[in-house]
Amino acid sequence: MATFHETFAVHTYEVDAFNALAVPALSGFLVEAAGLNAAELGVGLDTLMSKGLTWVLVRQRIEQTAPIGLGDVLDVETWPAGIDRLAALRDFVVRRDGAEVARATSQWFVLDLETRRPVRPEAVLDPRFPRERTGAPVVQLPPGKLPELSTWEFERRFHTRYADIDVNLHVNNGSYVAWALEAIPRDVWRSSRLAALDVQYLAECHYGSAILSRHARAAPDAFHHAIVREEDQKELARVTTAWVAR
Repeated sequence: MATFHETFAVHTYEVDAFNALAVPALSGFLVEAAGLNAAELGVGLDTLMSKGLTWVLVRQRIEQTAPIGLGDVLDVETWPAGIDRLAALRDFVVRRDGAEVARATSQWFVLDLETRRPVRPEAVLDPRFPRERTGAPVVQLPPGKLPELSTWEFERRFHTRYADIDVNLHVNNGSYVAWALEAIPRDVWRSSRLAALDVQYLAECHYGSAILSRHARAAPDAFHHAIVREEDQKELARVTTAWVAR
């Protein structure tokens, strides 16, 4: 199968205080490229929603090997990489001037909008989507779920906003990442950049909920995170982050 390419320029509103591309924005580039490729293959969001279905991201791991800054122009290459039970797999490579700066892998569910339950992707995906894993994954996902955060060192509270809600009428995937990063200690934020992010989405969240972003240090340069809905203590997402010096 031919891969799909889309170009993204890094704008002022997509960088952080250090003129580095914010990771939620990078994740957004990947999701945008995935959506464009899905549409090209006949299973874009509009097509699925006309059938009472939608795409939802359930796992994403990004490894950023080099800093990405304001004004950089990125080529995002992506392709569907097979099916694993209920998950459609998709891989990405991000390049700047031909040199790789990041890579990622992701897992997606096709969700029934009425039941809010996943359906088997092979039943609805275009035959051009590979059913078996095509080649080795560009990023290795640790098997099973990410670690549960039973104790934590820090907790920050947020309220969901209208701006957090996407076309599926639940919190968009980028907001979970932003909430996790907002709980990082200030000294880490000032001295380090994110080198790897692994996020696993466990449950939907809707407008009006209060959110607790918790973390515990797993190593000097790594953290485990949990995003929890305050009213019922429901775990919404698990995240791991690894950091390198700026």
